[in-house]
Amino acid sequence: MEQKKYWMALNMVVGVGKTLFHRLVKTLGSPEQVFRASKNDLMRVDKVGEKVATEIRNFEVDKHIERELRFIEKLGMEVITLQSSDYPSLLKAIFDPPPVLYYQGKSLDQFQVPLAVVGTRQPTNYGKIVTGALCDRLASMGVCIVSGLARGIDTLAHRAALKCGGETIAVMGCGLANMYPPENRNLREKIIQQGAVVSEFPVTMRPERNNFPARNRVISGLSYGTLVIEAGEKSGSLITAQFALEQGREVFAVPGNINSSKSRETNRLIKTGAKLVDSPEEIIEELSTSVQQLLVKKSADASKQNELSTLEQQIISLLINEEKHIDSIITNSRLSAAEVSATLVQLELRGLVRQLEGKQFIATCKYE
Repeated sequence: MEQKKYWMALNMVVGVGKTLFHRLVKTLGSPEQVFRASKNDLMRVDKVGEKVATEIRNFEVDKHIERELRFIEKLGMEVITLQSSDYPSLLKAIFDPPPVLYYQGKSLDQFQVPLAVVGTRQPTNYGKIVTGALCDRLASMGVCIVSGLARGIDTLAHRAALKCGGETIAVMGCGLANMYPPENRNLREKIIQQGAVVSEFPVTMRPERNNFPARNRVISGLSYGTLVIEAGEKSGSLITAQFALEQGREVFAVPGNINSSKSRETNRLIKTGAKLVDSPEEIIEELSTSVQQLLVKKSADASKQNELSTLEQQIISLLINEEKHIDSIITNSRLSAAEVSATLVQLELRGLVRQLEGKQFIATCKYE
């Protein structure tokens, strides 16, 4: 923890962006050495002026880190740095990886096949339908949906992954003590249970405008590729796609109505080389053989895990096409109330059945 605190502290100094952070560490040896350096030594580092050097020299490491650690403990977060063994390998490979990552939920190195899905905050009905269908299928195949928890396509992508019991990562444009947009608070909590919420920003950092382009590079950096579903001009989605290209990752786009302003930029991406996507298979076939093999293994493991007993199969068969009340399940299965209740609990724990309001139950998309 002693070394980690200096990483966290340097990440908090005003004026030290990610590129300068890396330059300081490369020149002086470590974040700890940066704080121990004299003002003159700091100013010998390229692009470090007197103002930034003064900020570093005056930064009270222990005071700020003590406050940061209180928030981390209170909110149940984890912190990793570029030196951590569980730092995501895909993100580590980009030009300017975040020196520090804060997250809630599953460890970030557990997500084997991450794919970014981004788009407009004001999707058309077409965009909503396409997002739900593609993300549902992709998540069911073992792909982890990475997005930014923003309104519109991001929200729909996360929800589709959660609905079918899949994995999803939300990358925030603020510190994890804040919530933006506020209406997605409940969605964020569900993502923490089933995936992870992550930020490169100090815990209390507010959702400032300049944070979001940086957030977009993390979305693409965490992923094998980026899928754009509807994007207007000057859209943040286009920034994410550009980062993906610069990072050597695949870019995919969904074609749309040529008369729709929301499809203009996705159609342009296709014209300039993005892969046209109208099914999940269009994405999977562009991934490396090793990644495809990972998906095959994940599918086989899931099938093995989801082998059903005769009693479980009987109840699942009643819930595939429509939701049913528990009393209807008991009647149609001709099982006892105790047997049905116990089996439903087991199926819920395995993510194969979802309970709705009023004791209604339905099979998840894995069996739809």
